Amino acid sequence: MDTPIASLYLVSVGALAMCAFQAALLARSSSYVRACWTFAVICLTFALFQFSNVQQQHAPNLAAAIAAHKWVNFFSLLLVPQIWYLLASLDARTGSFRLAYAVGCVTAWLVAENFAAPYGYRFSALTIDVPGELWWGEHAFLLAGETTPAYTVNRLLSLGAAVYAAIFCIRARSQRVRFSNRLVWISVALIIVTTALGGASDAGKLELPYLSGFGFLFLAASYLLLVRREATQRMTEKIRISAALEREVESHKRASLRFEHALSNDALTRLPNRVGALDMLHKMFVTSESNLTRMGVLLLDLDRLAIINGTRGYEAGNQLLVEVAQRLRNHCGNRMLVARLGSARFVVGIAGHKTWAGIESEVEGILAAVKAPFSIPGTVLNMTFSAGVAVYPDHASSAEDLLASAGLALHQARDAGPGNLRVFHPSLQQSLSERIGLENELKDALDKGQFILHYQPQVCAVSDRVVCMEALIRWHHPTLGLVMPDKFIPLAEATGAIAAIGSWVIDAACQQLASWRENGFTDVRVAVNLSAQQLLLSDLGDTVQLALQRAALRDADLELEITESVLMQDPQRSIERLEVLRSLGVRLSIDDFGTGYSSLGYLKLLPVHAFKLDRSFVRDIGRSPKDLEICATAVGLARNLGLELVAEGVEDAMQAAQLRKLGCHLLQGYYFARPLAAYAATDFLANKRKVA
Repeated sequence: MDTPIASLYLVSVGALAMCAFQAALLARSSSYVRACWTFAVICLTFALFQFSNVQQQHAPNLAAAIAAHKWVNFFSLLLVPQIWYLLASLDARTGSFRLAYAVGCVTAWLVAENFAAPYGYRFSALTIDVPGELWWGEHAFLLAGETTPAYTVNRLLSLGAAVYAAIFCIRARSQRVRFSNRLVWISVALIIVTTALGGASDAGKLELPYLSGFGFLFLAASYLLLVRREATQRMTEKIRISAALEREVESHKRASLRFEHALSNDALTRLPNRVGALDMLHKMFVTSESNLTRMGVLLLDLDRLAIINGTRGYEAGNQLLVEVAQRLRNHCGNRMLVARLGSARFVVGIAGHKTWAGIESEVEGILAAVKAPFSIPGTVLNMTFSAGVAVYPDHASSAEDLLASAGLALHQARDAGPGNLRVFHPSLQQSLSERIGLENELKDALDKGQFILHYQPQVCAVSDRVVCMEALIRWHHPTLGLVMPDKFIPLAEATGAIAAIGSWVIDAACQQLASWRENGFTDVRVAVNLSAQQLLLSDLGDTVQLALQRAALRDADLELEITESVLMQDPQRSIERLEVLRSLGVRLSIDDFGTGYSSLGYLKLLPVHAFKLDRSFVRDIGRSPKDLEICATAVGLARNLGLELVAEGVEDAMQAAQLRKLGCHLLQGYYFARPLAAYAATDFLANKRKVA
């Protein structure tokens, strides 16, 4: 398209785009806001009209020329109702907009006719369908032929717009308003002349490209000149426009610099963002290729940032992110790329190592740098990071693929639980696809009634009688069968479905307990596990109370179990939430005690009734003196704090005997019963054990 006519058209495209931008800017300070915005849209439409003309004139063949011609038609059709609407915006008389809307309806029909007809709405048949020679020697596709009734309709609408504009200008001149300017008259005359020339070209009488866009360009400049004079009254027209253009250019320069900086940097942490990180990764990638060295990408995701935001507020969460960024920056210095990809995710680019061992050592150092507790106003937080690693050339052949591979490894790490690290493996691609499929099916599982509850008894260590049934959710998948909670609960938390699922578990467990009460099991209670997100829900108390009311149960009939690691993320906030739950009258217990690095100072403050000793300590109680001592210590701790102790994972008579001897209160495990379906749990209560 490097020809004089094409260059002229493309210059007009840029000029019209700038006019649109100027009109949009003036809309903010002008009293003609709607008119300025409409004029900006008209400028953009004319720019697209000019660009489509270039596509038609330099089309490689007739078919391409006709296709481009339809777009020329399309934008020219759009201009008619837009001009009507602009005049209506300037005209104070009632009914002006109705006329503009009517023209818009007719134009909609013409647009449909344009794309349905073989040559567009203008022609029923072509008389000129080959490139013609312009008077200065250039060749271009200028189509001409027999015009259609639709073409006549549009010409009448265009003529009506011209008449409307002339009437408006005459009336404006008589009233001495700001738009009664000689430039406007000249511009309107130019548009009428160029439009008439376009009609002659369509009929084949002249071989000229459409020039109405250039006529409008003159009108655009005139219109903006008048509006700018209205906005800046203190200076002469030439000085005002010159100064405004200079300010605008300077503003564009500053805005461009700010935009470029914002485009590649994170405002909160002052680290590069995703765009900046990719740019730097590209450079590191090129260097690694040329030096024949390995390049690693480490993705770090701050676990449970949403919990901090929900409990401590976004200000605390932001401060935490800033401190993470500072630690990474201090540790990595200029040796490595450190960037924030968004939310709680950071990326570290590691280059210059010949072996995997070197990259592995760097990764270990980075993880150690962010491991220490974080201090924010009012508390100290023990945070964990999920991490994914990918290495060039082992796992990817480009910077984008390397980042994507590290992302897949991070997904696997998050699935394994907080604080895990995974290195990319090709099988992760298929694993992630399966996860996505499971997430999609999980969304409908509750509505389809695919969740069921199993129950595992807790027995009194002294009397061997059942005192509690712990509700354990299962997903009865139509093709995968029974899916365990460790497979789908993390997905439910990630997709936000955990709130609805958790409410269903509480309600279903209470209904089952009500059924057992009707069968005569009057003293057994039911226990339900709470996820981290459930603990933060503001309506959790209402959910619990409603479930108990529907089942006609007492508050103490329900026990809520909270994992210790969840409580230790933000102990002070956890204590506040547990106080609210305890005030409802329900029982509270700490699950998996001993795995979350609890502070005994916090433990004595937790308003709970019991804690459950994790199965990892019970498993080797008969063979490991250390595990036996841990269990004995836990029993003594529970006794001193006035709490019940439940031992999980009791699988044989020897373990049960040892725990009874230590003074443990309640026992739970396969030795007594595996998790049972509701009907089997009912039989167990009726036939195998007496209820306490």
